[in-house]
Amino acid sequence: MTENTWQRIEPVPAQRLKNARRQAHNAVHWLARLANSYLEAGDDNRQFELLWDDAACALRTRTFGPHLAVELRLAELEVQFCESGQPAPHILALEERTPAHVEAWILVELLHRGVDRDRFSKELPYPATDLMLGDHEEHEAETYKAELSALDGWMRNAAAVLAVARQDIGRETGTDLSAQPIVCWPQTFQIGIEIPMPVGTAVDALRIGLSAGDELRPDPFFFAGTKAQALSSDFDPSSVLSVQRIISEDLDAAAVSTFLRERAAAHRKKLAS
Repeated sequence: MTENTWQRIEPVPAQRLKNARRQAHNAVHWLARLANSYLEAGDDNRQFELLWDDAACALRTRTFGPHLAVELRLAELEVQFCESGQPAPHILALEERTPAHVEAWILVELLHRGVDRDRFSKELPYPATDLMLGDHEEHEAETYKAELSALDGWMRNAAAVLAVARQDIGRETGTDLSAQPIVCWPQTFQIGIEIPMPVGTAVDALRIGLSAGDELRPDPFFFAGTKAQALSSDFDPSSVLSVQRIISEDLDAAAVSTFLRERAAAHRKKLAS
């Protein structure tokens, strides 16, 4: 069960939110680069998925090297190495930092920990657009403080809701989903869980969660759908619940959890027929 509770988040201007999301997404890409550089790729290609750390309210890579991981706190745009699960003293605040500076910091931190820096690659394991590159652009965490805080708040809300939905769906399907972690898929900047489908079904799993927003839907939104739908953001409109609607109708965690559970059930029924 998540330690976080549902919070009401005030709306923020769409363009400013889009700018903040771009900065946050570029920060997420750094964690994906590290994970892809140092974690072995399996058949499911999950090495660059990020874990939601409930206690720290942060996104974190899986453990690599000598008990290392790297975490990102979205509200502050702060990156930090973790050693044996504990945050290391040196924090990189991305405010006024260019991508070149972030890369240099990562290489120094790897050197200090005896990790082979030659294995680190800036190449992303997935297509990405609107990247911040080189020395041309700095992060602006202070400028978009309110918008980053809103994004962080919706991530926390999602974690709280997903913990409940995971239990409810597990009971409905007779499946133990407690081991299913809440993860961030960095390519699409979505946070959620996967629900395994029975053998012989057209897809192996459904995804439910929260998207930080995309080109079609600038505000964050909750969703339910297949992996292919999540990757393309081509969701059935009935399986999308925008934060605008949540705010305007003053929906609570129970209502959002029910939405995810019911839409997941509808997908299961459709795919099984």
